[in-house]
Amino acid sequence: MGFETDLDVIFALAHLPIHHLCQFVNQTAEGMFHDQDPPIRLPVTDCKEWVTFFVPHVSLGAAVIALFAVYTCHYLLCVVRPPRVVCSDLAKVKWLEAHCPVFFERYWPTAWAPQAHMQTILRAVVQMRHALKLHRRREDVIMSDGGHVSIDWYNEVSPHQPTVLILPGITGSSDEGYVQHWIDDLTRIGYRSVVLNYRGCGTTTLTTPQLYCANDITDLQQVVEHIVTLLPTSPLMGVAVSMGSMLMIKYITECNRRGLYCPLKAAMLVSVPWNLPVAERNMNKTFNRLTLNRHLCKQFRGILRNNETLFRRHSEQGQLCFDYDKALQCQSMDEMAHTVTLPMFGYRDLAHLYEDGSPHLRTSHLHIPIVAINAADDPFCPEHAIPEDDVLNNNNIALIVTRRGGHIGFLEGLVPSPKTVMNKALTQFALAVFEKGVA
Repeated sequence: MGFETDLDVIFALAHLPIHHLCQFVNQTAEGMFHDQDPPIRLPVTDCKEWVTFFVPHVSLGAAVIALFAVYTCHYLLCVVRPPRVVCSDLAKVKWLEAHCPVFFERYWPTAWAPQAHMQTILRAVVQMRHALKLHRRREDVIMSDGGHVSIDWYNEVSPHQPTVLILPGITGSSDEGYVQHWIDDLTRIGYRSVVLNYRGCGTTTLTTPQLYCANDITDLQQVVEHIVTLLPTSPLMGVAVSMGSMLMIKYITECNRRGLYCPLKAAMLVSVPWNLPVAERNMNKTFNRLTLNRHLCKQFRGILRNNETLFRRHSEQGQLCFDYDKALQCQSMDEMAHTVTLPMFGYRDLAHLYEDGSPHLRTSHLHIPIVAINAADDPFCPEHAIPEDDVLNNNNIALIVTRRGGHIGFLEGLVPSPKTVMNKALTQFALAVFEKGVA
């Protein structure tokens, strides 16, 4: 591989925004040397031109030092930022500032991996390398249709201690790295954790061919009722991630719409895919489709394969609503939705599915205190898809938008720790909800 090809690969991966750096340097030079004729300008607009401009004029060492200095300036001036707090209730903002300072502090993304995809992928790798072995008690809960989910209990000390219900992302379970490190933090402050493993997830074997969907709150509703029945004196809050946050939002809003009591004191939502049509378009962009989209689809196919005997038996009996063999050939989540989700849950098409489940259409019905955390560079939900105006119309919601962080990334530090910014956020928010009372 030649020098030019090496540069192409390196710059594609690093994704350094040299164009913006050059604009910054040129504007600074023009201000300092405005009387120069012609004005001082850098004839470069991207990283590759930057290197080919400098290499013939300076030594390699000087070029590296210059690039390092410029990138450091860019990182400090453009990357490191405190989150934006979007909330119409000033009392709630002051409450958050007093009890959850992480939402107002500068966020220092890992300097050599600030880009969205690097944050998203590296977080999983780091937490995998620092996997925890936590003691749990698994309970199978039978659903009204005869199927079942499993819930995992952690740090069960007293029937009166606060409980945090955790909903993982799509195909996720209590074995996910972010879930394990959240549980570890909650245990350290004395709280009980309970994780909902969706049908077929987390080594849960299916007993019926019914799967799960973020639009179907039946299982979650029954699990919450089960928890409240077991622990009537334990205060309860929720924390949900990605698809889990869609499920949490629909559960809360349906309680409000149907006039039902919602036992959650508050909820923290992370990396919410607010606008599903936008999320689908982003997931089908070339890089996302080849990486994140394909990976999620592979995991979903794994659930189908792990329960092959069940699905084939129902298929042979004519009791399966989708083509099992076709589902095993799906290479993307939209293909899987067409093949499995639409027929299983009775949707006409993807537009019908998204209309029923897109969180941005439900913000007005969120009637309990909500903190929702998104990164502006989230590959699933870019900044323009975050419904800030709708949030401002509901004073129950505080929206926290970080400049960087990707999708469930939020790594920080030169050597990224498995404890991300979200660990600080959950610890501070849970303590505030249970010890100080929600605003």
